[in-house]
Amino acid sequence: MSAPDLQQGVEGYAALVRRYHRTLDLVSDAGLRELPRHIADGQRYARLIERVAGPSATVVDVGSGVGLPGVVIALALPRAQVFLVERRRRRTAFLELAAAQLGLANVTVVGDDVRAVEGVCADVVTAQAVADLATIVELTRHLHADPCYVLSRRAEGGPGSLAAVWRAGGLVGDGQTGAEGLPAGAEVLEEPLEPRGSLVAVRLPGGSACQSSA
Repeated sequence: MSAPDLQQGVEGYAALVRRYHRTLDLVSDAGLRELPRHIADGQRYARLIERVAGPSATVVDVGSGVGLPGVVIALALPRAQVFLVERRRRRTAFLELAAAQLGLANVTVVGDDVRAVEGVCADVVTAQAVADLATIVELTRHLHADPCYVLSRRAEGGPGSLAAVWRAGGLVGDGQTGAEGLPAGAEVLEEPLEPRGSLVAVRLPGGSACQSSA
């Protein structure tokens, strides 16, 4: 998507959040004030996804809420297939409305717990303010392609050890390690976010031999 088209899409999305945030109880007033920053973070997610998995990746966004970062990813990467997984009905209704209003043919809204999702082969899993990275890996392991990148925001001063992530991904106990002591085939990328914290991407090998539904 060209920069002007992306900007127009982002502005349209922000307008929808502002219009419906009270009616559908989407975000607090404080959260609404932080919307520009969250959208900017979503664009960082999209750039990192394109870097590690390409512009046509299948992305599962866990606990999409009002669509952050999932809707922004779908806007920025129109060739990607983006599954927005959200259990709460009001937010699911908003996500469906936003996808229709913004013309996001690459979005599928899933109104269910991510553990119940089937038939999707995720090149990338994203989550923001849902759970710690290891829990996200554990909840979505049945959807992982080989490889799968799991992206999440990590708070400043957050736990640095990734041992729990490797356990959740089934990568502990195989006796195989690669460079820098990581499990064979694993990789960790981390980029700073404003004003604090970082975006972490973990590459997990050995996912399910699944077929993409995209």
